[in-house]
Amino acid sequence: MQLQTSGEVSGSKLLSVNNLYNNYAAMLLGYIFEVVKNRGIAEQYLIAVFNDVPNQIEEFYKPGVNAFCRLQSMARKKLAGYVETTNDNSAPDAVQNNVFIVKNKFIQQMTPDQQLVFCGAHWHGKPISKIAAELQKTEDEIRRLLKECFTIIRAAK
Repeated sequence: MQLQTSGEVSGSKLLSVNNLYNNYAAMLLGYIFEVVKNRGIAEQYLIAVFNDVPNQIEEFYKPGVNAFCRLQSMARKKLAGYVETTNDNSAPDAVQNNVFIVKNKFIQQMTPDQQLVFCGAHWHGKPISKIAAELQKTEDEIRRLLKECFTIIRAAK
């Protein structure tokens, strides 16, 4: 697997990116693979994430930043297009048609409302207030559903 590097990337940035790659690429590849279920596609997403790292390298070295969590966040943004297979994710039948959901053993155990809340918050990075407005529920109901999702995930491991 070869990362593309432009001539504009300085030596110190390149060294920092290489260190991040050496420390986290295998874990991030596994994380991405769990979503796409295809090694080739997962590798392409991994490359895309690491090609963006030089532009954000300063963010990785700020106090309190977990590099792997930052990489996961970047991957989730890239994967949002892959995960989002319908235009209207707020419709209950849209959840059932989402290919990603069908393949995920944890999400399969959730109710349609739990699936919408979990995918909205985790994969699409939507704030609770936006999810509440989309589903016409209170923020407390959304928090409760999200808590139930994590209980399902912990119990299924």
